[in-house]
Amino acid sequence: QRPRPQTVLGAGVAVVGLVLVLQVLSGAALDPVGVLWGLAAAVGLAGYFVVSAKADDSLPPLALAWGGLVVGGATLTLAGLIGVLPFHASTAGVTLLDREVSWLVPVAGMVLVAGVVAYGFGVLAARALGATVASFVGLTEVLFAVLVSFLLLDQQLAGVQLVGGLLVVVGILLVQADEARHAKATPAMEVMTHHEP
Repeated sequence: QRPRPQTVLGAGVAVVGLVLVLQVLSGAALDPVGVLWGLAAAVGLAGYFVVSAKADDSLPPLALAWGGLVVGGATLTLAGLIGVLPFHASTAGVTLLDREVSWLVPVAGMVLVAGVVAYGFGVLAARALGATVASFVGLTEVLFAVLVSFLLLDQQLAGVQLVGGLLVVVGILLVQADEARHAKATPAMEVMTHHEP
C-alpha cells in the first residue's frame, strides 16, 4: 500500500528526530556492513508489524509471539552451532540490585519480561493500532532507551536530543492522525462503491 503524503511527512519528521536523538551527525562514521544489517533488520521488523497487525482470532497473540521467538531462537542456535555467530554462556552467579542471585533469575527475567510480556503486548498493540501506526510507535523504543540511560546510567542529554525526541513524537502523531482520517473515510467510500441501484 502506497503511503499517503501525510504519512510520508510523519515518517520524515520522525527520522529527522531519530537522527537528532542518536546524534548521528556528531562525527560518527557509517559502517556499510552495519547499514546492511540495519536494512535487513528493517525488513524483518516490517514483516513483524504486518503479520502482527492481522486481526486473526484463530491465532492468539501469545501463540504468534511464541512462534516468532522459536524461529528466532532456532536461527540463532543454528548460527552458533555452525560458527557464524560466536557466543557462550556462563552459569556463574549474577549481582542484581546489590544481591547475588542465580544466573536463572536474569534469564527468567529476559524470557518473561523481554520476551513473553513484551512480544505479547506488542502483538496486541499492533492489532489495536494497525501496522502503520504500530511501526511508528515502535520508534519510541529509542526514546525510552535514551531516557533510561539518563535516569539509571547518569548519561547527559543534549538539547538537540530533546528536540529530536519531540520530533519523533510529532511524526508519530502525524501518521496516527492520517491513519485515523483514512479509516473514517474508508467506510463512506465502501458504502458509495457498494451502493445498489
